[in-house]
Amino acid sequence: MKRALSLFLIFVLVGGVSTGIYYYKNPASEINTPETPSGIHCTDQTLNLSAFLGGEWIDYTIKRLNLAKCPDGGFTEIVDTITPDLHSTYYFVATLWIINETPSNRVQTIVWLHTQEENLFKNASKARYGFRNLYHGVMALKMLNSTPRDSDKIIDFVLSAKRENGAFVYDGLDVTEQAIEILHILGYNVSNLDDTAGYEFTKFKNLSLPPEGDNLRALKFVSEFNRYTRTMDLLGINYTTTREYKEDVSFIRNMSQNISTILTINPPLFLVADLAQALRENGLMEANISEAIYTYVKSHELPDGGFNLFGKDYGEFQGTYYAVKAIVLAGKKPDNRTISFVHSWESPLGGFAFTFQKFGDPVLTYMGVYVAEKLGMDLNRATIRKYLENALHNRRPYSQDDPNPLYYVYLTYERLNLTMGQNDREYLKNETVRLMKLYSSGRVDSILYDPSWISLIRLGNALGVTFSSKTKADLVNVILSKRNPDGTFGTYKNDTPMTLFQTVNAVVLLHELGYDYRDDKTIQYLNSLMHDGGWGGPDLYNTFGAVQALIYMNYCPKDISDIIAFLRSLKYKYGGFNFYQGSTSYGGLQETYLALRILELLGAT
Repeated sequence: MKRALSLFLIFVLVGGVSTGIYYYKNPASEINTPETPSGIHCTDQTLNLSAFLGGEWIDYTIKRLNLAKCPDGGFTEIVDTITPDLHSTYYFVATLWIINETPSNRVQTIVWLHTQEENLFKNASKARYGFRNLYHGVMALKMLNSTPRDSDKIIDFVLSAKRENGAFVYDGLDVTEQAIEILHILGYNVSNLDDTAGYEFTKFKNLSLPPEGDNLRALKFVSEFNRYTRTMDLLGINYTTTREYKEDVSFIRNMSQNISTILTINPPLFLVADLAQALRENGLMEANISEAIYTYVKSHELPDGGFNLFGKDYGEFQGTYYAVKAIVLAGKKPDNRTISFVHSWESPLGGFAFTFQKFGDPVLTYMGVYVAEKLGMDLNRATIRKYLENALHNRRPYSQDDPNPLYYVYLTYERLNLTMGQNDREYLKNETVRLMKLYSSGRVDSILYDPSWISLIRLGNALGVTFSSKTKADLVNVILSKRNPDGTFGTYKNDTPMTLFQTVNAVVLLHELGYDYRDDKTIQYLNSLMHDGGWGGPDLYNTFGAVQALIYMNYCPKDISDIIAFLRSLKYKYGGFNFYQGSTSYGGLQETYLALRILELLGAT
């Protein structure tokens, strides 16, 4: 039955046969710009968009929008890339330090780290790693040629973790190596810690050589060897004459003769970096070894220039740090793309604010393209096209019965002047017909509170697929039957948000269905809800809806200057718009899109 229905729909598409629910127009009549605003002009003078936004704001927004690009070619939400995070700051600062560079926001980073020092860096990260927070904070300051403001406080805290056997333990974890390095950096004489020296020396002597042929355990052995020898150096222990040390170095020398085989197990980058360190420090980094390590690491470089420790398809701070460390220890240099990737995550507040990315979203991708074009940001049309070709069929995270992703995929094609392949276009038309049948047969009752109806009708109009005249008339009558005497729509009583939402949807739906609706009471109702320059909270979503509804009724909102002032108040200092005054959304993509759409509706150019 499903196969027969599919064939029937294809017949309708190809033949242009009218049905009771929908019909096909000649493709020449397709509308290419379904979101084009009305010709009504609501400002006395031309509102210059660039002047309103400001050059610095545009630069910040472009930077943050670039960070919202996904490896699959789409865009995701602009999340908080402003609030610094200690761990990404430590790893990115360390990455630059390895190549004798510093962040361009070095001064702000030091200031931020000092503010976090007040509570021993406990709240300086989105993740809580206890003692590691302190270690990363102190080390980051050192690499920036700075020191904590209150070293004695930190020294006392570290020493409080010392146990009778000389070990340093925090939250049940052995943090001896980190503790010794912190104390050393802060000027504490660690050579007096005899019990700690004995504890660490015992751990080193008990380090067992791995069985022959177990390359992964061999790499882990090298990692422990590096850690223990580094700590013993700081403690002033003479270990290089011991039998254990000589055996360990001999083992590492044998490993150096088998590098190619070791790398075939695809070891993680942090173990490769530790191997490169052991080889370099023990004079075993031969030219062929250097080339093998460099080639292996470079094979893991991702399109954004970064590296990922967890097998994902985008760069992150740990993978990038270990990759650059291995490259430099191999006697090579990272490429400029990698260095640019590191700098791209610098926060204007100081430090770095890395966020783990997800996959692209078809709706957010259109919004990203729209905002990018409004701001003059370069776009890679080839990668976006590849994303769109996939998103047309795989619309995650949306349902296959949701017309929104289809509509926004179509809009993105049109906005970028990309030509959709013939097979994909026929698929899109078939899906539109299927959804029109689904919605008109079983979802009419939800027409005022399901915004998917608007996307479906707009998509149909754009493709030349429309409901039949009878179905259109029936839908118009359903909507008009829900009109109340005061000009509002819907059945909700004493619920201003829902009444506003359904009234806006009703006006937009009638407009998209070709019904000329202009009602003074509806206009009066919408105007009565305006306050402080907007609608709702006021917020961007409700303000966009109300402005759009008024303009669709060929009526300019009152107090345009107040709306513009409201929008100006929502500009986030470091790019993007906030949802409402006092919001902590940090200038998200959806909010920025809505703000720019409102300005467009008001005639900004």
